[in-house]
This record gives sequence, structure tokens and C-alpha cells, in this order.
Amino acid sequence: MDNLDLESKRRDIHAFGLKIFNEIINTPKEIRDDDKERTGIMILVREVNSRNLIFVKILEPSEATNYFVVEKAVRSVTLGQATSQNSQNEEEFKFAGSITIDLYNGKKYQVSVSGLQAHEDVVVAILVMAKTFDCTAYNVVENIIDFDGELPSFLNDRNSFLNKIMREAFI
Repeated sequence: MDNLDLESKRRDIHAFGLKIFNEIINTPKEIRDDDKERTGIMILVREVNSRNLIFVKILEPSEATNYFVVEKAVRSVTLGQATSQNSQNEEEFKFAGSITIDLYNGKKYQVSVSGLQAHEDVVVAILVMAKTFDCTAYNVVENIIDFDGELPSFLNDRNSFLNKIMREAFI
């Protein structure tokens, strides 16, 4: 199968990423605990082991955000892990937010997100992966679990605001 033209998906990823970013940061403080001002996110979507990749900038992500989106992706692929959460260590500034799944006859695709809290970056990554590859968030999560990827615990809490955002993202 030919490579998926990620460049043709840039506009859709930007619009969808902006929508999810705004939903997350506009969640009331009593529901979403975050003491940092979030100025934007960076999204990396790529076919693993190829030059087929795009960076999508949402609003004005910080310099650190631009670094961490790449660090998460490189770390998880280098270690052969389905998620960067498998090797996260916040004391060493190694965060969750990158996911890799097998699609299209064994080709691996990765989405890495930085700019929010780590568990929120994971939500955006899952949703962008689902949107980009025309599958459900459930399919993405299932694929990650099949390859021993670790995911945030909020996925087990059907009442969490992030779970609600995931359920309603495609409505």
C-alpha cells in the first residue's frame, strides 16, 4: 500500500486539534486542575521509519513544547514502545503524549503532542490519530493496549471530563 499523504491532512488536523485544545483549556478550573497558562500545542504526525511527517502548530506553543513533541516521539520509537508513557519520568522531564499504532498492512504511524498536561496530550494524540486515519478512538486505544502501551488511568473513569471529550469529539 502507498504511503498516506499526511500533508493533505494538515488542515483537518489543525482544525480538529484547535477544537480539542479549546475544549480542554476551557474546562472549568473546578473540573480541570492546571495552574499553568497554556498558549498552544504542537502536533507531530508521522509514518515511522520514513520521511512522511508533518508538524502542526496550534496557536503559540512554547519553545519547550516544540522540543518535547519530538523528544516524546523519538524516545518511544527508540525504545520500541507503543507510548511515551511507558518510559515517562517527570523528574527527568520525560512525559507521556506520544502514541504509535500499527495500521495499513503493518505500517506504523505515530502522533506526538505537547503543550498541555501529559494525560491531556495523550487525549489529543488519540483523537488526532483517530481523525487522521478514519477510525475510532476506541480502535486507537485497543491497538495501543495490544502492543503493551501504557495509557492514563482516566480512561478507566467513564465520568472524567477527558473521557467525555473523547466520546463527544466526533459528534
